[in-house]
Amino acid sequence: MSRTRRSEQRTLQDLGLIRDERDREVERAARSRACSVLVTVSLLMAAACLLQGDSAWAPLLALTPLSWAVQNFSRFAADGKRLYLILALLSGAAALALAGWYLIQGQEDGLFSIGRLIGFAVLSCLLVSLAGLVFLALFLAFLFVKGRWSRMNEEKWERYFQSISTLGLLVRLGGMLSLAMVLVSILSVPLFQLLGFPAPERLALVLLAAGLTYTLGKLNRDREKLLRKLLKLKPAA
Repeated sequence: MSRTRRSEQRTLQDLGLIRDERDREVERAARSRACSVLVTVSLLMAAACLLQGDSAWAPLLALTPLSWAVQNFSRFAADGKRLYLILALLSGAAALALAGWYLIQGQEDGLFSIGRLIGFAVLSCLLVSLAGLVFLALFLAFLFVKGRWSRMNEEKWERYFQSISTLGLLVRLGGMLSLAMVLVSILSVPLFQLLGFPAPERLALVLLAAGLTYTLGKLNRDREKLLRKLLKLKPAA
């Protein structure tokens, strides 16, 4: 089935994947409510940890001044008022103090090493970047296998991409990206073991969660630009 560019664009707009100004306003309002709920829940969890004598109350409580810091930095960037900058710096300092106290106490109690935590963060960034290369390898491998199996030529490739909806192409790319992150997370387990990290399987799960959040979040942020490029694969009429 051949799909025209106009019909595909109309479908994507109906699904809210290509947004107008109203869609952007609704999304901003939804994010604001989600942030409010997250801060409220973090405060409740901080209170619960404090009552139980668990030092995890500190990083949970730090989320509140951190949210204030982000909001005030955003307002300063938009309006340029010094008051917002001062409030942002004070809020950020409070969040940093709470998080720093928790990290220092954990190191003194022998729970973990700050150096090892930094090493994990740096290694995670490298592995998430590696997932991008794995995604590219998977995509090229798919094209190679598809081309050999179906004996594809230029005309067959054109018919193939026109037969798949733009949303279907986006889902396939997201699936490959997720698979790449899963593969990198699995391969990270022996790497964490080799480098002497404790609980490598749990660290791999943390890496997987963080990697999927980052990569799929980036895909979501850039989806309109990507969808407009994919629409060019469809015939104009």
